[in-house]
Amino acid sequence: MTKFDILNISIDNISLKNLLRQIKQGGFIITPNVDHLIKLQHDPEFFHVYQTADYVICDSQILMWISLFLGKRIQEKISGSDFFPAFYEYYKDDPDIRVFLLGSREGVAQQAQERINQKVGRELVVGVHSPSFGFERNLEECEKILDIIQATDANVLAVGVGAPKQEKWIYKYRDRLSQIKIFLAIGATIDFEAGVTRRAPRNMSRWGLEWLYRLWAEPRRLWKRYLFDILPMFWLATQQKFNQYRYKKPLGLLLHEAGLLSMDQVEFLLEKQGQAPSQRFGELIVQQGWVNPQTVRFFLVELPQWLKQKRSYNLTEYLQVSGLLNDDQIDQLIQDQSIEPIALELLAIQYGWVKDETVNFFRRAQRLASKNNVNSFERVYFYKPRPL
Repeated sequence: MTKFDILNISIDNISLKNLLRQIKQGGFIITPNVDHLIKLQHDPEFFHVYQTADYVICDSQILMWISLFLGKRIQEKISGSDFFPAFYEYYKDDPDIRVFLLGSREGVAQQAQERINQKVGRELVVGVHSPSFGFERNLEECEKILDIIQATDANVLAVGVGAPKQEKWIYKYRDRLSQIKIFLAIGATIDFEAGVTRRAPRNMSRWGLEWLYRLWAEPRRLWKRYLFDILPMFWLATQQKFNQYRYKKPLGLLLHEAGLLSMDQVEFLLEKQGQAPSQRFGELIVQQGWVNPQTVRFFLVELPQWLKQKRSYNLTEYLQVSGLLNDDQIDQLIQDQSIEPIALELLAIQYGWVKDETVNFFRRAQRLASKNNVNSFERVYFYKPRPL
């Protein structure tokens, strides 16, 4: 399966037919549209969730057009509201597929359940629940929701509570739902299936005007999303077209690449930051005692300055200035090196003072900084879409 980069995500270039056939093996499907792409520019937690999805499929005719502008053709637009009915029609005679619907207002999910089961002629949707507003911040309610889902024999969970809430919730609780094999983030699809909200006419959708129909239907809720997202999206796509688009890697990802934080720690910190958005990620790391303030400052301020200067420092300098080795440790390494001729950083690894991943990260920075024809700062600190 080929992939195509638009800004800082990779979209799976897959047909609906192939996706329907493959998804029975399991997976987490995310359907990016313009709204997602804009949110992904400034929401590191959402960006992290995207990196964990098994399928990222195009949910927008506008993104289809942008892909052509960038020189690549996406096979097919597969929105969540198109995929879900295709999914249950495809598996309507397969008793191994059983769906739970999470989302929408009280009574609407039940209505969707009844209509879908009537269409397919069996109890395909085996459970539904409509959570309260802000449920994702209520741990007690989330635990109850998990119990409700687990009390059924569902193995497909379709969540329709809006982005990025639905994707983040699936990511957070995915490992707690061992019987669920397929996770779908489907937005307003439950309302469509219940018949309480009408979709745009097919011709409007085909011509990329579904956003205009939804804006007309729900102007108070959607005007900002559509009128303020589309123009920035085209500007960012133009930057990508001319190789000027950059997405700064979140601090947590940099520290993970350097072997200083595990992904579990990154996820824990992102969750805490979501609960207290005013706190900076670096402050939260220091509060936990996982990385010292000198190291955080080094990655945020000093390393980018060093890389911009394109000066090649030795690995010991990187480790010392970053606060990963103190003066006493450096003296000990120099003394031991006089006895056994081995690189200081390798001795530091042997003593357990630094990790292999950390040394390799700094070796990469050192190598890039020594190449005058390479913008080392961008290579270390930014995601750039893969060349077409």
